[in-house]
Amino acid sequence: MSRDTLRVLEIYLDDHWAGAAAGLALARRLRSHNRDTEWNPRLSECVAEIEEDSRTLAQIRRDLGFEGGGLKRLAALAGERVSSLKPNGRIFTYSPLSRVLECEALQAGVSAKRSLWASLSEVYGSDPEMFGYDFDELVARADRQLELLGSFHAYAAEIAFR
Repeated sequence: MSRDTLRVLEIYLDDHWAGAAAGLALARRLRSHNRDTEWNPRLSECVAEIEEDSRTLAQIRRDLGFEGGGLKRLAALAGERVSSLKPNGRIFTYSPLSRVLECEALQAGVSAKRSLWASLSEVYGSDPEMFGYDFDELVARADRQLELLGSFHAYAAEIAFR
């Protein structure tokens, strides 16, 4: 792999690693605000999978010797925290609108993660010595997460808008 290709790949993985930090924080917040719903077990499982995906991405970065990206990651986490302060129709309590918007943001993040795994699968999937990861399984897991979040979104929209 050329030095230019490695640099582009490093930037790409750093961007996704930053997004993974924000997405994981958002997933944990969504789970926390829905502990008392029937969705808690499924959201907890989804959070555990997102944690595992984040660890996998961090390991891929380490495998390639990529050590930067910390500032992007901190900026993404700060952005996620700031986004939780947006007006949601309520000042001190969790709003049904928050549930919808958090779910939509998490769906966007999981969709981006799915694209990451699909890109790596297309380029390196037939080269097990490059990474040794089952990118197709990671794509399938992202698909399952998106399916769950789609169902949860329908639930959230029903609560918020009916």
